Order: sequence, then C-alpha cells, then structure tokens
Amino acid sequence: MKYTKIIYTVILLLTVLGGANGCTEPIELEGDDMNPKLVITGTLSTEPGYQIIEISSTVPYFGTDLPVNIDAARVLLNDMVLIRDAPGIYTTGGNFAAVEGETYLLEVWIDFDGDGQEEYYSATTTVPYIHVLESLSVRSLIPGEVDVPFILLAGFQDTPGEDYYGAALWINDDLYSNRILRYYVHSLNDYSQDGSYIRYPIPEWILTESLVWDNGETYDLYSGDVLTVELQTLSKEYYRFLQEAKIEKNQHFPLFSGPRGNVTGNITGGALGIFGSYAVSRKSAILPKCPGLPER
Repeated sequence: MKYTKIIYTVILLLTVLGGANGCTEPIELEGDDMNPKLVITGTLSTEPGYQIIEISSTVPYFGTDLPVNIDAARVLLNDMVLIRDAPGIYTTGGNFAAVEGETYLLEVWIDFDGDGQEEYYSATTTVPYIHVLESLSVRSLIPGEVDVPFILLAGFQDTPGEDYYGAALWINDDLYSNRILRYYVHSLNDYSQDGSYIRYPIPEWILTESLVWDNGETYDLYSGDVLTVELQTLSKEYYRFLQEAKIEKNQHFPLFSGPRGNVTGNITGGALGIFGSYAVSRKSAILPKCPGLPER
C-alpha cells in the first residue's frame, strides 16, 4: 500500500458558566484550538519502499469542511529534497530504506498563515535496530484441541533496556491492521523478561471463524489462510504517539481524569503530527484444518 495514514481525533471540551444574578449575555468563544492547525505526519521504515510525508491542515472547531492537504515550499530529509507526489504528499521514491541506528532530520518550509513569510518546522527520529521475528505459531486456546479460537504466538530475542514494539497482521494479501485499534503496541522496558528470548501471545487478535472488519462487516477465515505478522521495533516518539492514539480511539475516561487532548507529537514550530521510524521483521503461519473453520 503506497500511502498509509494514521488518523487521530482532536477533541476540545468547553465549559461555559452563567453570570451572577442569573443574567446571561451573548459571548464569542475564541481560542487557538478553534483555529486551523498545520499537521505534519510521516514515518521511515527499514523496509524498502515509498517513505511518505503528509502535510495537511485541521479545520476550525465549529467548521463543517473536511481537512485538506496543503503544499509546502520545501521538504527536506537529511538535506535530500523530497518529491511532491500529490497535494501535500512528499516522498523519497520507491526504493528508500531507513538505516538502523541513523538519525534523520525532517525540515518543512511553508507559509501556513499566509503572511508572505515561510515558517520553519522540523523533527528528528533515530531508527531502531531490527528485532528478528524468529518464530510464529498458531495456538488453540482450548487445551488439547486444534480448533478456534486461536492466538498467535510470536518468538523473538529482546535486547536489554528500552525497546518499543508494534505489530501488524496480514491475512493472505489483506492488511488486517489497517485501523489503529487492530494494531498492536507494547513495551518491554520494565518487563520481567527484558533482555530475554520472548514467546509472546499477541492478545490483539483472537482468531475465530470471522473477525471484525471495516464498515460493520466481518472478515471470514478459512483453513489454509496465510497469517503474516510484521514485528515493528518503534522509535520512542512513534511508540508514544501510537499508544496515545489507541487510548484516544478507545475513548478511555478514567475517574477524575481531565479532558482528552491532542495526541503527543514531535514537530517543532507549533504544528501537530509525528515524524517517527520503525524497523521491520516478518514471519508467516498457516491456519490449520479444524472443525471450527471452513475450507475454501
């Protein structure tokens, strides 16, 4: 898939109290969060392919228009000029692969406020090292049986210290993790198995005869389907962004918590968004024949 967008929601909570003696007067609400904001998003991967930077604008809080992509004057990645591929879309080209351990600087010049002067925005990311997904197996949750529901068990060697992981699932040629709630995010920093060989059951995907899919539909599974897990070692800022995005999307409201806000990004200059990176390793497994799954 050439373009992958991570979509997140900005929510503003306003409380207006009446004046003394029960009198009310018309008031005009103003604030920075009601005005359009520049949004810059993009990730770099160790997997060769199109590395995409997208530039867009939010809409006024009370507006009815949809966000639109906007063009920049210049977009650089470590002094390399990125190619404008579509409105607001800038790319490295199809054969670029980020280098493990290297730090990349993204720079954007754009006259977003229309005053005739270009504003400057930037962000950096250091590409993590690949953690090889050495094994992937399909395990039944019913002891002694080979039947649904199944869970995927991933095996890989963790390294001591800070490591941040994500995982995406393909079913045959379809990306099942095309939504943030179907993408798995996890950290082993303070985990008891930090630095050990990990055999980790991925709880995000409980495999039955059908899974939740887009637009209220289901994705049916069959014996013989190929399940491919992409283990992604995430840069710290990208991990934090994805973790907060999942919490926002899940609509968690802990007791006595404050109002939800923007997902934390790392773009300097006042823009929203994220510039992150990840290292990739893949492994596949086959859904076995069993009474709970039909055959194609």
